[in-house]
Amino acid sequence: MKQKLKSTVRQSFAALIAAAVMVGPATAREPGVLPTIPSGASIGVPIAAPAPINGIAVSSRSGMSSLNFYDGNGDKTPTELTLRDTVLQFAIVPGNEMFGGQYRAFLSFPYINIEGDNIATPFGPANDSSSGRGSIEVRPIDISWQTSPGIFVNAGLSVFTPGQWSATDLVNPGQNFWTVSPSVGLSYLGDGWNASAHLMYFANFENEDNGYTSGDEIQLNLTAMKDVGNGLSVGAVGYLRQQVTDDKNPNGAYGGLNGGRASQKALGLAITKQIGPINLNAMYTRDFSAKNSAGGDRLWFNAVIPIARFGG
Repeated sequence: MKQKLKSTVRQSFAALIAAAVMVGPATAREPGVLPTIPSGASIGVPIAAPAPINGIAVSSRSGMSSLNFYDGNGDKTPTELTLRDTVLQFAIVPGNEMFGGQYRAFLSFPYINIEGDNIATPFGPANDSSSGRGSIEVRPIDISWQTSPGIFVNAGLSVFTPGQWSATDLVNPGQNFWTVSPSVGLSYLGDGWNASAHLMYFANFENEDNGYTSGDEIQLNLTAMKDVGNGLSVGAVGYLRQQVTDDKNPNGAYGGLNGGRASQKALGLAITKQIGPINLNAMYTRDFSAKNSAGGDRLWFNAVIPIARFGG
C-alpha cells in the first residue's frame, strides 16, 4: 500500500505542475479581456499532492479551444472565438518545511493567440485577432500537508501580472491589471484513485488606464481518475466558474458598458501516462452551461519533465 501510494503521489505531482496558467475565453469581465486563467486550469491534477522529490521540474501545457459567446440567458450569440495557448511553467521544491507541510513555488509564462469573429460592436459585427504574452503567474507559496494516509490538503497564493493589452484591440492575450488568487485544495490518493477538488478565488484590481474593474470570481475544479495499470490513469474531470461581484466602470469606458456576471459549467475526460520520469496528459472538456461567457470545446495537451534534483 505504501509503495502504491508513493507511485501515485509521484505521478500526481507531475500532473500538478502541468496545471500552468493558461488564458481562457472572453467573458463578462472587461470587454476584450480573457479570464486570468481558463476555467478548469487544474483539472486532472491531484492539486494537494506533495512532490516525491526535491528539485525543479518544467512543464508545457498547450490548449486549443473552439468557442461561442453566450448571453445572460445562456443563449448562443454569433460571436465565435478560436484560442490557442501554450504555457511554460517551472516548479521549485527546495526541500523545506513550512507550517508543518512541504513548501514549493511556481512560476508560469503563457503565450496566447486569439481570433474573434462576429464580435458585437456599436458599429456592427467585427473580426479581430491578437497574439502575445498573457498574465505571468508568480506563486511564491504553496504548502501541502498529509492529514491522514492518502489524504492531502494544500493552500497557496498566486499573483498575476498585467499581460499584453491594447485599448484599441477587440481581443487581447493579456489583462491590463493585477489579480491576487488564494486557493485551497483537497486530494484523495488511495487505492489508485486521484479524487481532487481545487477552489480558487480571483480578486481583480483596477485597470488604471480606463478605471474599469472586472468582478471577482471563484472557480472549483474537480477530478476523479483511476490508475488502470502500466502508468496509465483515466477518468472524468469538470469545473464550475462563477463571477461573484459586479464589474465596476465609474469612468464610463466602452460606452459605459457593464457586463453581467459570468458563469460556466463543464464536464470532460482525461488520460495520463507516466513514461519513466516524464508525465504526459491529454484532456477534452465541453461546457454544458455558459452565461455572459464563452463556452464550447477544448483540448488540452501537457508534458512534465524534471530537470534538476536537490540532495541525494
